[in-house]
Amino acid sequence: MECFKHLEELIRRIEKLEWNEWIYTNVNAFRRDPLHNDYYIIPEEECWDLEEAGQTMKNHRDEAIPASIADREVQSWLEIATVQDVIDVVRRRGEEPDILLIAKALRYYHEQDAFME
Repeated sequence: MECFKHLEELIRRIEKLEWNEWIYTNVNAFRRDPLHNDYYIIPEEECWDLEEAGQTMKNHRDEAIPASIADREVQSWLEIATVQDVIDVVRRRGEEPDILLIAKALRYYHEQDAFME
């Protein structure tokens, strides 16, 4: 499991992460302050191993998450590939987006299930 303590840290590494993994976060905390929120990458195989060892708990969406972060109220948020796509769409505007614009575009995608054009 990998933890990113703020959005900018996650975005700096996003191209180097496995595209088909999910990012987990506390969605309510994300809505309040997407820049200063914890983001977790929990590889599926790691979660299976933890589940077999009895070290997972079910969250409010019935997702198995590591027991070590159960108190953080995390849930699956977006796939890494989706975050990469959201950033690419914003870049097509012609300039490198800053972290505030990326956060806004990610929030829009999460809430609307559509890209912010």
